[in-house]
Order: sequence, then C-alpha cells, then structure tokens
Amino acid sequence: MPQRPDYGAFSFARERFFRIVCDESILMRHPVLKKLVSFASATLNALFMAITFGLLFVVLFKKEWVTQFLAFMEALVLSLGNWNYLVAFAFSVIESFPVIGVLIPGQQVMILVGGFFGKEHLPETIAVCAAGAIVGNFVGYALGKRYGKSFFREYGDTFGLGRTELKYLEKQVAKNGPLFIIVGKFHNMTRAFVPFIAGSGGMHPKRFWPYNVLGSILWAAAIIVLSVAFVKYYRTILDYVGYAFLAFALLFMAYVWFFRRESFLKYLEEKRIEIEEKTK
Repeated sequence: MPQRPDYGAFSFARERFFRIVCDESILMRHPVLKKLVSFASATLNALFMAITFGLLFVVLFKKEWVTQFLAFMEALVLSLGNWNYLVAFAFSVIESFPVIGVLIPGQQVMILVGGFFGKEHLPETIAVCAAGAIVGNFVGYALGKRYGKSFFREYGDTFGLGRTELKYLEKQVAKNGPLFIIVGKFHNMTRAFVPFIAGSGGMHPKRFWPYNVLGSILWAAAIIVLSVAFVKYYRTILDYVGYAFLAFALLFMAYVWFFRRESFLKYLEEKRIEIEEKTK
C-alpha cells in the first residue's frame, strides 16, 4: 500500500507564511511597518487636504475649468461602452474597504459613470453598483471581525480614529447599527470604516446582512439618480455651489452649537485627556 506523502514541512512553511503576513501579533505591531504606515498616512492626508482646497478654489473661481473637465470625462466615459459596468462595480467594491476606501475617489467615479453612462442604462448601473457595495461592505465587515481591534489599537490615531473617536463610533454602531450601516454609505469616512467597526464590535451577521443589502441598494440608487441630475444641470449647480457650501457650513455649526454643544464639549475634554496620556 503506497505511503501518503509527508506534508509536515509544507504545512509548517504555510503556517509560518500566514503568521508573518496575516497574524495580527506580527503585522500590527511591527515598528518599521507602523512608521511607514504613519508616514504614508500623514503624506496622503496633506496631499488630499491640498487637493480638496484646490478643488474648492477651482469650483468657486474657475468654473470654466470644471466645464472643460466634465466635457473630457463625458467623452472618456462614453468611449468605454459596457466596460463602465466593470468600472462601476470595481470602484463600488474598493471604496467600501477600510483605509483604501478613504483614499480612492470612488464616489466621484460613480457620479461620472452614473451621470454620463447611467442615464441611458439606469437600472443596470444601479444594480451593478449595489452589488459592488454589498461585496465591499462584507469584505470590510469580515476584516473587522478578524483584525479590527488590533488595527485600531495600533493605527487608529494615524487615520483620525483614536481611542476617543472609536469609543463614540462603537457606541453609536452598537446603539444605532442598522442606521449607521445604511446612512454611513453616503459619507467617505463612514462608508469605509462602519462595516469594519461593525465587524470589530461583534455585530451578528444576521443583523449586518439585511442592512448591508438595504443600505447598498439605497446608496446606489441615490448616487446614480443624483449623478444623472448633476450632469444635466451642472452649469446651474456651479453658479450656486459657493452659496450652498457656505449655507451648509453655517447650518452645521449652528446645529452643533444649539443641539449638540454638551456632547461636543465632552468629546473635546475626553480627547484632551487622551492626548495628555499619550504624551506622558
């Protein structure tokens, strides 16, 4: 009777590989990796802040540049034809990943594809984007279940999610998890991190999945429909975007001051204590 091959050495090598690459005790605490991640994050944050203010300047004072850019993107999107489905699916998946989803302009790509291509293929584009969002949310949730706590412990501050912010987010996800999963799709930071936090906080899959599907469908439908409206009326929108931005900023500050002042001051105090503890 032939002997079974000895897989002992292979099994040991495989186990060692996954410990080096995936084990949170090595990956999450490696000092060189931590410094590289911190440096990359700081550089990217500075870059994206510069891009954000640059884009705001262009939108407010150089509207003709926006018009030229949108005309170029319309020609590019239409030239891709049915490949736009793949673009829409890929970006709706990746922008739901933790960390990566904050860095890529996924929603902006959705607006361009949805506006210029989706206006002639509305149901199909919504379905593809919703499917991609469902998959991306699940990946973020699964990663959160395995690596969430150790990731935030080691790298949370790098992404603006220190102990204080994480405590508030976890509290809200535990209290209003379904609402956060649905509404969180509409903001860049929460879209990338809420599924991750839900997994890290131990939300049960039977509770996560229905709201993942519902939130992804609502997000995809809203983004694509609004994109179609944007590309149709963007010249009018550009005329009033400065006023809209100012009004939103004032309303937000008024809301915080009159309705959330106590909570905001409490957050600032807790953040001050956290910073003092870390600098001792």
